[in-house]
Amino acid sequence: MIKAFEDLVSNRHDNAIKWKNMGKSVFGYFCTYVPEEIIHAAGIIPVRMMGGSDDITLADVHLPSYVCSFARSCYDQGLKGVYSYLDGVIFPCTCDTIIALYSIWKADIKTPYVGFVDPLCAKTETAKKYFREEVARFKESLESFLGGEISDTSLQKSIEIYNANRRLLKEVYELRRSSHPPISGVEALDIVKSSMLTPKEEHSRLLENLLNKISERDDPPESGVRILVSGSVIYDPEILRMIENSGGLIVTDDLCTGTRYFWDLVNTNLPPLTGIADRYYERIPCPCNYSPERRLEHILSLIRDYNVEAVVFTLQKFCDPHLFDYPFIGESLKEAEISTLLLETEHVSSPLGPLKTRIEAFLETIQ
Repeated sequence: MIKAFEDLVSNRHDNAIKWKNMGKSVFGYFCTYVPEEIIHAAGIIPVRMMGGSDDITLADVHLPSYVCSFARSCYDQGLKGVYSYLDGVIFPCTCDTIIALYSIWKADIKTPYVGFVDPLCAKTETAKKYFREEVARFKESLESFLGGEISDTSLQKSIEIYNANRRLLKEVYELRRSSHPPISGVEALDIVKSSMLTPKEEHSRLLENLLNKISERDDPPESGVRILVSGSVIYDPEILRMIENSGGLIVTDDLCTGTRYFWDLVNTNLPPLTGIADRYYERIPCPCNYSPERRLEHILSLIRDYNVEAVVFTLQKFCDPHLFDYPFIGESLKEAEISTLLLETEHVSSPLGPLKTRIEAFLETIQ
């Protein structure tokens, strides 16, 4: 039941190659600010770029070591041909690293389509108008590449499919509000990550099956200190597994590979393209583009709704946007008398032993 989601993550490249052999097109995207509904409406399967846990070798010839390991890992896999099945790659204008990687990828890897989307950081009506125009430009760019129109009818259908998947993911997270959640944080991470790597129609069927059968589970996770994990992209679940093996239970998150991905719906009362643009413009903000106040509101709301006892920040080394946000959010949580722990990690596999003692000591202060 839960293993199906883990398998989708583990086999994501093989699955994409299988879709290619069936005549499907596959696009990779680097951030949750990329409007997937437009890609889906074009008949293309969008998959989230996630890098890997193997050693980075080729990328370090081109990129300095202080570039975040997530970007280096994705680029490394691109150079090694792991992503050779992609028909397109889409980059957002978020952090400096991803912006620069757009040009580097375009020059070195030669994916047929390399696109760019620019979400603005300003919160004004002028900025919202600009982003609507930017989303329309992205749609026109895809249409030019494909040689055909992406109709409003297909956009509306994609919106319905994506909204349905987001609602089901929120139902899964609702289960985690209980005093004895039937799903662990490690499992929830695989459930959300797999939604980024699988056609939404197939993933929604798996979610419906999970929701129908999870009450029959005979091996629920053990209780522990109720934890919210905050950070950016988490691919390797080992850090979460270490938290849960040390006496914590992750009941919710503020992650790019978590709530920030699916929490907001597209307004179906608006014209399809407008609704899509507004959803991505108004969604839970990412540190790359916005001041931290609204994300703090989201975290505090989750703390209340999920009865969170402590927050663990798992921040990637050299991820400047999240590291810049941390002092404000960390201090705000301290003022709210919420215990916090900061862990700096790498996207690729790295020794986690030194972190284990810190996690155990932290949780012992709360139990």
